[in-house]
Amino acid sequence: MMYEEKIEEAITKIGGSITKGWYPVSERPERPPFAKEIEYQVGDLFWGKVHLRNEGDIYVLVISKDVFNWKDKISQLKIGGEVEDAAGGLLWLKENVETLENDLKFIKDYLTSLRSSKK
Repeated sequence: MMYEEKIEEAITKIGGSITKGWYPVSERPERPPFAKEIEYQVGDLFWGKVHLRNEGDIYVLVISKDVFNWKDKISQLKIGGEVEDAAGGLLWLKENVETLENDLKFIKDYLTSLRSSKK
C-alpha cells in the first residue's frame, strides 16, 4: 500500500473524512511540486492537512475548532510523531505512516476529553 492510501486509511479509521483529495504543492507557481497535500476533517473537533513530501516526509496540520493554545498542551500529548510547531489553535506534527493513525486517534480523544471537561 502506498503512503497516500495509508494516510487516507488512517484518517477514515478514526472517523475522519477527506474534504479535498490529493493535490500538488509548489514553492511558487512556476516551480515543480515538492510535495502533495490532502485536507481532512474529524467531526466538529479538528481539521487540517496532511503534507506528504516527495521524499516521503509527512507533516500534519491540526487546527482545533475549540479555542485554546496548543503550546500550553504539548507536554500532555502522548504521540509518536514530533511537534514541529504549536501556536494558538494550530499544531504542526512531523509524522510517520506507522504512528499516524494512533496519533490522530489520540488527538481526537484528547480534544473530546478537553471539550467534555469544559461542560
